[in-house]
Amino acid sequence: MRRALSLREPPERRGMRARHTMLEGRGKAVPNFAFLLTAAAILLVYLAACETDEWVVDVPDTPKPTTASGEAPAETTTVRITLATTDLGVGPNRLAFGLVDAQSGPIREADVLISTFYLGGGRQEGPIQTARAVWRRWPIGQVGLYTANFDFDRAGAWGVAANYVDHLGSNVTVSAGIQVKPKSATPTIGERPPASVTKLAKDFEDLKDMTSDPEPDEELYALTVDVALDTGKPLVVAFSTPAFCRTATCGPQLDVIKELKNYYYREVNFIHVEVYDSPAEIDGNPSNAPLAQAMIDWALPTEPWTFVMDADGVVAAKFEAFATKDELEAALDSALR
Repeated sequence: MRRALSLREPPERRGMRARHTMLEGRGKAVPNFAFLLTAAAILLVYLAACETDEWVVDVPDTPKPTTASGEAPAETTTVRITLATTDLGVGPNRLAFGLVDAQSGPIREADVLISTFYLGGGRQEGPIQTARAVWRRWPIGQVGLYTANFDFDRAGAWGVAANYVDHLGSNVTVSAGIQVKPKSATPTIGERPPASVTKLAKDFEDLKDMTSDPEPDEELYALTVDVALDTGKPLVVAFSTPAFCRTATCGPQLDVIKELKNYYYREVNFIHVEVYDSPAEIDGNPSNAPLAQAMIDWALPTEPWTFVMDADGVVAAKFEAFATKDELEAALDSALR
């Protein structure tokens, strides 16, 4: 059963928070650019970031799921599906995507069925799996993405087709192509991730030298990843860069991590890894800034990423792009069973 989170901070932790505030006060706070954007702009920036790296390959002839009557709904030319997931491999995967109408903008909170089709071997097969996508609202305005979980049984070319009924009552289907690797480049569910030696708060006089979070929590830098993997407790590792986030979701993601930490701290270890090695030395554009070694170790192509490991240090769940509190709480509760 999912537990409700308490927003009250345990009394014994208030002293730690006070010490962290004193540390932060020694240096200039780094601006959190996530909150300088409007909700609509954030989603457009996010989807533009996806398209810039060619994360989406349109497949106009991808098979469409049928309606209850067995008829294939017509596909509109003004709506497209944009994937926010860049690393898919054989096995379980979380597929995050947006639906965008070229005329009216992002499509939110629709009842979406999404199906997978295998396109390899010179033939198309499917639908292999069909799932009802969940609208995941971000804690910024009306912005969000849809997610669905799929288990791909083979590598190669696949297609996904999303079907929903629009505000006029018309069936709409949009499709996109995806490539499923034999093994994901990022740490795979069911395996131990790299035992990276990450930075510790105790080694820095000013936390701004190790994180771009304008309100850093000292406890998120109390353990290194290599040590935390062997404590016998579940572990959450969040990779994000609040001040330099390409998708403007790193700050909100880290806020969710902090909230979860304040509830699960007795049972679960939490670590934040700053995307860039020396955030305090970045002057505006981080494009040429060196990445943190853990980002390289874990082969992360984007940000933010959040991983949940079980008590054996094995990856139990992973989330590319923003993950809601509900998603992470469900993963944690599962890891604690």
